[in-house]
Amino acid sequence: MTSFERALEFVLRAEGGYANNPADPGGATNEGVTQREYSAWRREGGHPTQDVKDLTPNKRNAVYFDDYWQAAGCQSIAWPLCLVQFDTAVNCGVQRAKGFLSACGGDVHAYLKKRRSYYLALVAIRPALKVFLKGWLNRMDLLEREVG
Repeated sequence: MTSFERALEFVLRAEGGYANNPADPGGATNEGVTQREYSAWRREGGHPTQDVKDLTPNKRNAVYFDDYWQAAGCQSIAWPLCLVQFDTAVNCGVQRAKGFLSACGGDVHAYLKKRRSYYLALVAIRPALKVFLKGWLNRMDLLEREVG
């Protein structure tokens, strides 16, 4: 199993199925892929947009590989840091993941600490997002156990 496949397995366990919570800034999401991201990925491939509800496993995996794994530079990072980078890109955005990676200097535990602090600061700034904090922190707990 490749590092991408291992990391994707982790992300999919954390993401779940289709959701469209009005409080979620990501909007409609299926298995962690937002409608906005899926539409952009399809347009880049020369295809018309399609409802994210219709996302197939093959297309989901391709979106994750192209728009998160490769975009965040995970292919050139060793395990388990590549897992943390990938999961962060999915949950917090590719640019933020790149910033966390740069700031932690390759120290996976410093990275995890920075990401946990980010969630706490985000909720302090945007209290309406508190509804997601428990899930984010649970995900961090799972990630920390996976990393060891």
